[in-house]
Order: sequence, then C-alpha cells, then structure tokens
Amino acid sequence: MNPDQTLPRRSLLLGAGALGGGALALSACSAEPSGSSASSAAGPSVPPGTPVKVGKLSEVAVRGTATGKVGGRTVVIFRPDEKTVLAYDAACTHAGCPVAPAGEDFDCPCHGSSFKGSDGSVISGPAQAPLGKLKAAIDGEWITVTA
Repeated sequence: MNPDQTLPRRSLLLGAGALGGGALALSACSAEPSGSSASSAAGPSVPPGTPVKVGKLSEVAVRGTATGKVGGRTVVIFRPDEKTVLAYDAACTHAGCPVAPAGEDFDCPCHGSSFKGSDGSVISGPAQAPLGKLKAAIDGEWITVTA
C-alpha cells in the first residue's frame, strides 16, 4: 500500500480497521476495545485507559506511518521496527489541525509543521511542542492504542 491509500471498508470493519503500510483512514469508523467481540465500533464511549484495536500489525510496514481513531480521537502511528509501535495524538501542537503521515514522519497541512515519527518531536515549526504520546502495544496480530 502507498502512504496515501485508504483501506477498503471491509478491512475497516474488522476490529475497527486495519493499518496500511502507509496511511490508515478510519474517519468513518471508530475503534473497538481490545478483546471485545462486538462487531460494532466502540466510538466515543470508549472508557479512558481502555486499549483499542486500531489495525493489524501486518498492514503497517516497518518505518511506516498510519492514522486511526480511538474513541472519536484521531491518532497517528509509527512502526520503528518489527516489535514496536508508537502512537501520538494527531492534533498539531501549533493550532490543533490533524497531522498526516508523510513517509516516516507526520506533517500538518494547515501551517506546515513537521514531526518525527520516531519520537513526535518537532522537525519544523511553527509548532514548538512535540505531539502528545499515547500508549501503543502489539497484541497478537493487532496494534492497540490507549487514549
């Protein structure tokens, strides 16, 4: 998959979506709590601290980035290696616009800020603060994020 490709709706409905080798778009769907057997998405009612399946690990390339939703909140994902995933709040720390995958990094389309996928730090402004880090984990074949 290329970084700008969105996934078929079928993939989005399985575990509330699947991460692409580049970008993941779950704008029409929200994620389901980890371990839930519900076929409907959990949406904004996900309790804080609940791990949410955001996509399949196999669908994000190593050094790849993706986006998804956790309880109505947009998150961005970076996979630095085979056994690690990182997640950040997608809200740009300059003006709150959602950042988007850009290779191994994230770019803000509103004012041009760029952030490193590896740690969320600012590459270029006007943003001055890093993206907010979230807890991400690998749970079998799934990537989970706790918001």
